[in-house]
Amino acid sequence: MTSAETTALEQALQAMSERPDDTTARLAFHAELSRTEVFVLLESEVDDGVMVPQVFDLPEARAVLAFDGEMRLAGFAGTAVAYAALPGRVLVAMLADSGEGLSLLLNPDSPHAALLAPEALDWLTQTLAAPAPPSTQAVPLGFFAPDLPAGVLALLVPALERRLSGTPGLTGVVLVGVAWQDGGRGHVLALAGLPEVAEAATARAVAEALALSGIEAGALDVIFPAVAPMARIAAHGLALSPAPHMPDADQIVTQGQTAGANPGLDPTRPPRLR
Repeated sequence: MTSAETTALEQALQAMSERPDDTTARLAFHAELSRTEVFVLLESEVDDGVMVPQVFDLPEARAVLAFDGEMRLAGFAGTAVAYAALPGRVLVAMLADSGEGLSLLLNPDSPHAALLAPEALDWLTQTLAAPAPPSTQAVPLGFFAPDLPAGVLALLVPALERRLSGTPGLTGVVLVGVAWQDGGRGHVLALAGLPEVAEAATARAVAEALALSGIEAGALDVIFPAVAPMARIAAHGLALSPAPHMPDADQIVTQGQTAGANPGLDPTRPPRLR
């Protein structure tokens, strides 16, 4: 894999390996893993909803291997093999819930390969299980520029941008301070352009980003204003720049072209591990 093809997950792995004591780098890696599609070596094709990953007996652990790209997996395997493509968050949860004490080895062909022990998989699974913020009917009196320390913004903004990148329909993201009618003050994240059916899932994504931002404590409400209110909010707040949604045309073209492969599993109905 050339430098021009380096993925965001590989970059996060490199940053973590170069700064092993940097909590922010480790959290950024976990956040990237949760949102990245990874490719897993299988013993055989998925059959009747059961996925059988290859398990390797390493000196450190029994591990399942995953890669951040189809070509990387093919280069490692050297031949046509069965594999599955699924979001990292789904794979992590499946391994954590398997009860077999499996570890996860990411990009084993890379100098920045990472081995996630069962304890790390359990922690990430629990972190990603954070519920969506509860719905409320609070009425804002006014908005103001974010009143957060520079150190907090340095952690929070990249975490939010990373987690919201590629969200279909998202047209605007603004972090802003708010004064509520009941006298309270706080901060909200205003999201524009999303269909109503996507609001709960996106609010949950924001909660995950907050949990993986490195901020020890904090709360951030999420609102979905219409066009006119969003314009007023943007005049006071800090605009964020998550990467836009890009349909994965390449995946649509290449699915099923590798013998013995099981690409593109439905993440809403993931197979069971065996």
